[in-house]
Amino acid sequence: MRRLIIVLLALPFFACGDTSTSADGDTATAEQDTADDAAIADDTATVADTAAADTTPTAWVTLSGTAYAFAAQDPVEGAVVRIDELPELTATSDANGYWELDVPEGATVTPWVSHPDYLDMYAQTYADVDAPIGDIYFQMVTPFIYQALSAILEVTPDPEKCQVSSTVSEKAVQGVTFAQFIAHGAHGVAGATVTIDPPVAEVVYFNKNVAPDRSLTETSRDGGVVWTNLDPGVYVLRATHPDTAFAEVTVTCTAGRFVNPSPPQGLAEL
Repeated sequence: MRRLIIVLLALPFFACGDTSTSADGDTATAEQDTADDAAIADDTATVADTAAADTTPTAWVTLSGTAYAFAAQDPVEGAVVRIDELPELTATSDANGYWELDVPEGATVTPWVSHPDYLDMYAQTYADVDAPIGDIYFQMVTPFIYQALSAILEVTPDPEKCQVSSTVSEKAVQGVTFAQFIAHGAHGVAGATVTIDPPVAEVVYFNKNVAPDRSLTETSRDGGVVWTNLDPGVYVLRATHPDTAFAEVTVTCTAGRFVNPSPPQGLAEL
């Protein structure tokens, strides 16, 4: 009997010992889980920070130019310039029509401009910009002039299509002030032929009186050219001349867009 009592008295001590060991183990496990969770959280934060850093541009380049009226050739103040691919970036032209905007180095950009008195207008698309680009001029057109030119062309602009115009321009208007650019007069090179790739539409050349003329087969001194009602897509414009070469131009068309890579950009003499 005495032996049984001793055994019974001893059992609680073994039980307490087992309970203590389990509690310590659970506490240690919980502490380890907490440490693991903290480590995972730190790793996640590090990955997130790295991803954020990877999306931050390491360098910027400046685009700049002037917005001015097609007919009067006066600067347009208050024109808002945006980048189609980077809609968060904006700039507004000053009293001289001048604007400038920084974009990430290496970006592909399509500048465009809006103003209550003029049609929205898109410039050419610049791929992988790695240096400042100046003299991006927006030759802005009022709705009245746009309709008048459409009537001369005998074309009704399709809201699901794209309209593209450019100018085969001479080197003399590059690297000059805006005032010198306007005072120069006609900017075109006569005697050039132009193509669009893919070849989805025929070109119409402008005559020396700055009007589209379907009878012409090459540029006049005005240098203007136009393609109407193009399907959405990306196109390359090229100009050929017996005595000189010109820059190729990429334009991006979407429904209802009016694209006008104008001098001294666009089909510029090299």
